[in-house]
Amino acid sequence: MDLSRFKNKKIALLGMGIENISVAKFFRLHKIDFVILDKAPIEKLSKEAQEVIGKEKCEIRTGENYLSHLKDFEIIVRTPGIPYLTPEIQEARLRHGYGGQTKENGSEITSSTKLFFDFCPAKIVGVTGTKGKGTTATLISEILKQNQKSKIKNQNDNSKLKNNNLTTRLAYGSPRRIQQFNNVFLIGNIGIPSFDIIEKIQADDIVVFELSSFQLQDLEISPHIAVITNLADDHLDYHQSLEEYRATKRVILKYQKKGDFAIINKDYPEAYRLKDFGQAKKYFFSSKEKIDNGAFVDSDGKVYLTVGGHELICRQNEIKLIGRHNLENIAAASVVGKILQVPIEIIQDAVKNFAGLPCRLEFVKEIDGVKYYNDSFSTNPTPTIAAIKSFSIPITLILGGSEKGADFSDLAKEIAKSQVNNIIVIGKEGAKIKDAMISTRVKAKITNGGKTIEKIVSQAKEITNSGVVLFSPACASFDMFKNYKDRGEKFMEAVKKLK
Repeated sequence: MDLSRFKNKKIALLGMGIENISVAKFFRLHKIDFVILDKAPIEKLSKEAQEVIGKEKCEIRTGENYLSHLKDFEIIVRTPGIPYLTPEIQEARLRHGYGGQTKENGSEITSSTKLFFDFCPAKIVGVTGTKGKGTTATLISEILKQNQKSKIKNQNDNSKLKNNNLTTRLAYGSPRRIQQFNNVFLIGNIGIPSFDIIEKIQADDIVVFELSSFQLQDLEISPHIAVITNLADDHLDYHQSLEEYRATKRVILKYQKKGDFAIINKDYPEAYRLKDFGQAKKYFFSSKEKIDNGAFVDSDGKVYLTVGGHELICRQNEIKLIGRHNLENIAAASVVGKILQVPIEIIQDAVKNFAGLPCRLEFVKEIDGVKYYNDSFSTNPTPTIAAIKSFSIPITLILGGSEKGADFSDLAKEIAKSQVNNIIVIGKEGAKIKDAMISTRVKAKITNGGKTIEKIVSQAKEITNSGVVLFSPACASFDMFKNYKDRGEKFMEAVKKLK
């Protein structure tokens, strides 16, 4: 790993989120000096950030004017939470602003994700999408880890896999050896920070990387295998426009070369349009139509893999995940497994044993015949729509939170034809959601939620006689909670206190 580009340079770590905390530790380990810039005062930073600052005794600049001297730095490592197109960042990139000098004379703008792609010696499976990317990335990781366990067991048993001599035939080529990886790493929002493990990764490992639009924004490299679970309006509070958001998602395919692979959800027009970007071999998956070279979900909830054959992966009643949208995630992950030459029986076993992730339609408790589900990860209407479709029994739906620029009209239309008969609206977006429901003439009873999660959960219990209570806010969490995880945990705590 060549770190000479960082030596004797003026470096700024812009924002002390989880990723840049990881970069700070890495830089200090390699005696690379840096300055920390963050809007929040030191006492408001996370405990881990404060520990890093105290331990490393590095220079830190905080406050409202933390961006005012960006042009002083030669390299700026941007945290994903600060948009690449922030005016001060672009001015630093051009050194004297948009009408100033050329890019070559400006600051180098990078990020932990961009640096990771530069340094990682192993192949990367990148997963992005408006919803489902965390579940899909984790399932891909589980499939590959299960394959590694099987390899080790079979080698110890002196089985057919000994010395890796077993071959398989894929649709895109002649018989090939089963591809084995030494280690499987899962990173991203659902894994560990990328620079915590960068020096552990070898060329014969594989990395599964959950990639948000924030992380893709300034990448100039695409992963070996790219997965797009879907694409819908989201993060319009972060991106300058819907088109800019779409352009950001294209990056995952844009720099792919021949020999790379892309798996795209054909059911979403915005995602399907990306098929023309990059040079990778394209596979598709769908829950609406049969796919001849990829995977599909039929009308009975069966997932079929059609890469080099036609194989049943699972039936809906054989898996632990809830909802048809999760069958789409299984379809995508199965295609990745096949591309990486994982035996079909290992893919099937991993899928059937996968229990999902916290805050994604997570079962909490059953009280008086009513089941409570934590879907706090739904921070925009798209995953909430998918969650509603997962149930065919009466639903009390808890909606609301802080603003992300979302349009709730499609959500209202789905609720109007669903089993939702009670809606509790909460947070800053509660009034906007209520207006959307009234405009669509939703028949469900609408209740204004309390100021605390305990009161909201108590209200839900009072008005729900049967079915489920679904906490799927369709909004960000920052008006009442630290983040979606904190929101989900607080909801679960409140439910568990009910009697």
